[in-house]
Amino acid sequence: MDNRKSKIDQLLQKYKAGNCTVEEMTWLRTALAEADPEADVDQAIIESLLQPVDGLNASESHLEKTLENIKRQIAEQQVKKRSLRLMRWPYWAAAGILFLSLFTLLIRNQHPDTVQQLTKHTVRQQILPEELPPGGNRATLRLADGSLVQLNDQQSGIIMGDEITYANGQPLQSGKMERNQETNDLSKVMLELSTPVGGMYQITLPDGTKVWLNAASSLHYPARFAQHERKVTLKGEAFFEVRKDIARPFKVLSQGQEVQVLGTAFNVNAYPDNKLVKTTLVSGRIKLSNENPAIAAVYLQPGQQSSTNATGTIRVAQVDPAAFTAWKEGLFYFDETPLAEALQQIGLWYDVEVKYSSSIPQTHFYGRIKRDKPLGEVLEVLAEGGLRFKLVKARDKHVLLVAAQP
Repeated sequence: MDNRKSKIDQLLQKYKAGNCTVEEMTWLRTALAEADPEADVDQAIIESLLQPVDGLNASESHLEKTLENIKRQIAEQQVKKRSLRLMRWPYWAAAGILFLSLFTLLIRNQHPDTVQQLTKHTVRQQILPEELPPGGNRATLRLADGSLVQLNDQQSGIIMGDEITYANGQPLQSGKMERNQETNDLSKVMLELSTPVGGMYQITLPDGTKVWLNAASSLHYPARFAQHERKVTLKGEAFFEVRKDIARPFKVLSQGQEVQVLGTAFNVNAYPDNKLVKTTLVSGRIKLSNENPAIAAVYLQPGQQSSTNATGTIRVAQVDPAAFTAWKEGLFYFDETPLAEALQQIGLWYDVEVKYSSSIPQTHFYGRIKRDKPLGEVLEVLAEGGLRFKLVKARDKHVLLVAAQP
């Protein structure tokens, strides 16, 4: 008996005793739905499922009727003397019917607080992770008048100038700059580049500074920088290569934090749902401050990363910058990356909502994976960390269910 068959047998015995956990029940349902009855489950095991289950008296009469129907189907098939494979199918189908009818009741008895979540999952549609493609070049540009321009997903970025063009020089429709009617000043004309979940885009700002926007991010910036400073506002994550200009420091505002530089390369991760704003310096030198006047500004050197919490407290650590900037090169780069952070990156890039079971190991990941692979290939690598995944579609949303391997 192979490991899978042995595990199914073991869980069926626990199921009979009413001791299955939610995670074990979910695994067993999947195994019974996908397994080959000849290869994984023999007739004795299926018959064991048809025996009365302890602790389910609330629906005893219904279960008795179900069992009678199942036994009748089995008897009819035996009379017809079909082949062994065809004779086993009624056991398989009957067990599945009984299992589905008992599942919600068992969960309700053992874990009443999870009924709503699991009931929602029962109406979802399971899909294969390899069917879900990776993200790509996707973004919108909000112009000064509030209108939205859907940017070409065959282009990698835009360049700001007297007109807005794509990286290959092609003009952007509706890309001509309109001056502020009151001041005739382009530094007062504000635009916003935004990427959706599963999208990224580049922009060259009016001063020549280059910015890469990661998924679910936005950059608010002027059509032309003022004479005394260059200031932008970031939500989400971006990598900056700032053009040096001693007379005009470059400032990035994000989640109450301000990064000030003259010319350097750095990454800012400031997603609203994160507890920390992380700024990673690749080259040059940057100054960090925040809205809390009681906390002194911090200066970062190359290879350092600051983490700023909601109170403004800043902590600095030495890191490998490549692990925090590789996304712009088309890579997931994990270097002792906690599970939640790794799956956040994956969820944002593949546009999936990640949900965890209650017993997930504190796993860390190492290695590099190309971001142009289908989701299934990425999950195969992560599964080596003691995890198992299931991808479903609930309404219009893809949901990635994460659990520990049994």
